[in-house]
Amino acid sequence: MSKQTRRMFSVFIPVMVMVLACTCLPSGNEADTPPPPPPGAIFQDDFGDEGSGWEVGDYDTGSVGYKNGVYFVTSEELEMVMWGVANRSFDNIVVEVDATQISAGETDDNAYGVVCREQGNGDGYYLRVSGDGYYSIAKAEGEEFEALVEWAESDVIRQGDATNHIRAICDGSTLTLFVNGQRLATAEDSTFASGDIALTATTYEEDPSEVHFDDLVVNKPR
Repeated sequence: MSKQTRRMFSVFIPVMVMVLACTCLPSGNEADTPPPPPPGAIFQDDFGDEGSGWEVGDYDTGSVGYKNGVYFVTSEELEMVMWGVANRSFDNIVVEVDATQISAGETDDNAYGVVCREQGNGDGYYLRVSGDGYYSIAKAEGEEFEALVEWAESDVIRQGDATNHIRAICDGSTLTLFVNGQRLATAEDSTFASGDIALTATTYEEDPSEVHFDDLVVNKPR
């Protein structure tokens, strides 16, 4: 299987979501207060609050935003990478998220996962899986993708319209991808030391791919 790596930067115009002032919430309503992060977590989002700051937008090749308590990324044009940023900045982190493929082409030929150290223009590290059971780590820089770990197949990855738990570690120059509790790949690169995080999806078929992300937690590496 061959995965193309072309992308279009024009789809990544950040759109900030306005955050409602706390005075708009009912006073003393604990149900409207998000739970505290798990011990050691520096950021978390269950995407129940559509004002939590992630990018929202409809673009020529897809869309990103909130939907029914999840964050969605839809890639509608062949080989065009879509991603939505958190509008935050981190250096060394561990990102964990549940990623669920909702729709894809007939052969589930797509890519989805986590971007760390995103530079505001799509550059950064892409730790991804695919609906047909593959994984990879890549660096995006200057409108090009460089495979740090080539696409490879694993039966750890749940195929089709299923949920995969992704754990992406960006610690110094070391990048590590865990899927469903098992380490699948490690790479070394020192190009980017810090940046945003993003959630991403790409279709490699004529049909769109839509992926929902939920229960995101960011920790510092141990």
